[in-house]
Amino acid sequence: MTTEPLLLARALIARPSITPEDAGCQDLLEEALAPLGFQRLRADQGGVTNSLFVRKGEREGSLCFAGHTDVVPPGPEAQWPKPPFSAAVEDGVLWGRGAQDMKSSIACFVAAVARLIRAREALPTLMLAITSDEEGESIHGTAEIVRLMQQEGLVPDAVLVGEPSSKHTPGDVIRRGRRGVVQVHLLARGKQGHSAYPHEADNAAERLVRALARVLAIDWGEPAPGFPPTTAALTNLQAGCGAVNVIPGEARATLDIRYNPALSFATIQQALLAALDDEKIEARMEHHAEAFATPENHPFVRLVAESVQAVAGIAPRLDTGGGTSDARFFAAIGVPVCELGPTNDTIHQIGERIALAELEQLASIYEEIVRRFAR
Repeated sequence: MTTEPLLLARALIARPSITPEDAGCQDLLEEALAPLGFQRLRADQGGVTNSLFVRKGEREGSLCFAGHTDVVPPGPEAQWPKPPFSAAVEDGVLWGRGAQDMKSSIACFVAAVARLIRAREALPTLMLAITSDEEGESIHGTAEIVRLMQQEGLVPDAVLVGEPSSKHTPGDVIRRGRRGVVQVHLLARGKQGHSAYPHEADNAAERLVRALARVLAIDWGEPAPGFPPTTAALTNLQAGCGAVNVIPGEARATLDIRYNPALSFATIQQALLAALDDEKIEARMEHHAEAFATPENHPFVRLVAESVQAVAGIAPRLDTGGGTSDARFFAAIGVPVCELGPTNDTIHQIGERIALAELEQLASIYEEIVRRFAR
């Protein structure tokens, strides 16, 4: 199997690895990495393919690249300019589901390592943590790889996640943290009745709306430095049976809260319970992701930023936006994490694609990161 970024990216994109399927992508990676001295350790669980590829280094230190081979469904394939798993190349563009998110970055990292090995560079221990469960529930994916690392004494010194972080050109944005996620499911119970006799009913919808108003009015305080504020978004609201003259006896709502590291789940839970102080409202709170951050002045953040500057001639912006990523699983065990990948203007869209020029630039940036890490 080739280690050239374009050819390897095309081979991966051609595999319809819709989450949580891997469709043989990690077997292709094993074929590419084995000749470079990597050993594959598996942590498959619950129908998810998880691989930790490890190459013992000639120097001290260990760096891990983390990524995923699963992709979101392509949607209506007839609407794609090129078939979503054709990996077509035309006019300097590579088309296909996973082109930006994130099979190309995996291919670029493999290419970068291969070039350094061919150049006989003395390298630190290198790892690739690859899962097929990032786009789905993320229950049996990277969390299992992290457990394997801990069991085998392979916890790395730093992790570089290949998520598509960039805005206009590879490296112009580096993510050093992400907000956490709390989802709240509410059920208000009342008494159904005729709208002409509201005094004989207990309007669950009105009860719920008053509670939601209290939640949305919560002052979450100042965000942690470098982070956007905590937000609470009302994403679902259901009540009534469809008739205009029936007062609902039940009403439901869902809130999606994105919080920064100035808060904890316990603090958020306490504030929500105070706002939802109503014996006829049931609240189920799910903590899906914990907020995390690698400090701006951390040596690994500086190394990644300096590598971008050296290769691309730009000063990257350090960012903490976006949704969630598997970086949180490494941050949870105290490992510094940065996210750096291609541009993300077509991720999860019909017609996902990446410019071929990005592949070479991203591979060169990864190469520089590994080279500097080895010093």
